[in-house]
Amino acid sequence: MSFSPVQASLEGFRFIRDRPRPVTVWMIALLALNLAAALFNLSPWAQRLVQLQTEQNFEWSWATLQDLALHLLPAAAIALFLTFASLCIVAPSIFRVMLGKTRNPDFRLGADEARMFWLFLAILLAITVAAVPFGIVLGLSRALAGPLAERVGLSGLMALLGPLSVLFLQAYFIIRLSLTAPVAIDQHRLDVMGSWKMTHGAFWQLLAGTALALLWTLAVAFGAVIAFSLVAVLVTFVLGIPPGELSAFLFPVGQGIADHFGPGPMLRRIFESALLAILFCVVCATVVYAYRELSPSRDETVEPEDDILEHETVV
Repeated sequence: MSFSPVQASLEGFRFIRDRPRPVTVWMIALLALNLAAALFNLSPWAQRLVQLQTEQNFEWSWATLQDLALHLLPAAAIALFLTFASLCIVAPSIFRVMLGKTRNPDFRLGADEARMFWLFLAILLAITVAAVPFGIVLGLSRALAGPLAERVGLSGLMALLGPLSVLFLQAYFIIRLSLTAPVAIDQHRLDVMGSWKMTHGAFWQLLAGTALALLWTLAVAFGAVIAFSLVAVLVTFVLGIPPGELSAFLFPVGQGIADHFGPGPMLRRIFESALLAILFCVVCATVVYAYRELSPSRDETVEPEDDILEHETVV
């Protein structure tokens, strides 16, 4: 099938234009996770975890083990959930709607979410494993070619090529494995090699589509920040508020509840959640478009399933 990077990069914005209600629901879900993370950071568990990380004279004892069990393990479990919740709970909900599996957003703790969790762990593992031999080769090339590059004045170029090569390697694996996510939701199975085969020969188109999607999202975010700043400047001018007070209103430096959940921080969190919801929709829609175009056997006439599957629990 023909694959258009431009078409793929714009699918998310078309979805946002045509289906604003689901996007609003996902924005609220991301906002709730943001608030939960802020509340967790204020909890004694998180504060004790920071103390344990910065403690200088750490000695193992029975009391230390009890302290770790009461503070470190719960804090680590909550932090792990909050870290993966947006990817493993919100993202499957977006994929289900965009693939026509459900008509409206739903949030579950079921098989789809478990598959997404193992998928993200597998991608991180693949990138890490691939980076080890690549790092060895890069180190050897620097050691051998570094003196020559220094003589001809290309040491700066050599230093730049290293990070760019690592970034390209990571992008390569992510792009080649990206269709595993819609396969996991659409076909209810993890098929990493299936994504690898489907993206064979389409890497550059997928890379261009993803890069364009991120570029459009960055442009929207930049425009929204400018608009927000102009409104803030106008408000300060009309009401005669000093600029420093407005900055303190939006970004308080204290560590109290009001400093994290006051009107200013809440406005900022709503703004950030809206931009994050747009980013999720744009990236997921790009991947879904690629899956539909590159999948050899997808049936486009599949009707949406019931919102609740027998083996899953609705949150």
